[in-house]
Amino acid sequence: MKNQIWAVILSIGVALSGYFIYCGIDALANKDRHVTVKGLSEREVMADKATWYLSVKVSGNQIERLYDQLEPKLQTVRKFLKRNGVSDEEMVASAPDLNDRSDWYNWAEQRGKIDQYELTGHITVVSRDVDKIRAIELNQQELLKLGVMLNGSAPNYEYSGLNDLKPEMVQEATQNARVVADKFAQDANCELGSIRTARQGQFEVTSHEVFPYKRQVRVVVNIDYYLK
Repeated sequence: MKNQIWAVILSIGVALSGYFIYCGIDALANKDRHVTVKGLSEREVMADKATWYLSVKVSGNQIERLYDQLEPKLQTVRKFLKRNGVSDEEMVASAPDLNDRSDWYNWAEQRGKIDQYELTGHITVVSRDVDKIRAIELNQQELLKLGVMLNGSAPNYEYSGLNDLKPEMVQEATQNARVVADKFAQDANCELGSIRTARQGQFEVTSHEVFPYKRQVRVVVNIDYYLK
């Protein structure tokens, strides 16, 4: 009777040993079976802040007269902005810059062709109303009719709502990566397992190819799945 019991125990032990050996071999054979996929999420968003650097220039050979010539032009620009909805809080004036062009002026061939001094006044507009700034930019010809020509670049548009987009975009990118991995496993006659590793790329905010007041937001995630 004892011999039979020991035989049963031995058989169970052998069977369990075989099973564990099989599992170990199977795990060893499958540990390197994985697939790495990328998931992409993109958004096109409207900018929510505009910064516009405006400048007005006057030139002459008598410094004391330049300031008297510059101030009326700056006042014209301020009135134009206010008529178009820009508040005092959205306008910041800076001290004017004086450029002495004596080196050019003193050359014999340049004398009488250029003024010796150039004075530039600056007004910076910072607004959260992007549509308003866009409309003003398109209406600059009104200033030309008033005898004022603006110098400077176009408005600079920014987007500050990235943190609100991040959770939704990461989720979408992860789901897109899963779709690609499922398709790969199906084509390879495998079953998709759990995530082996995952890495989220940096969020990229770039200018729109056509519309300067829009931004393109992009994120890519890299996920490594086990294959069964």
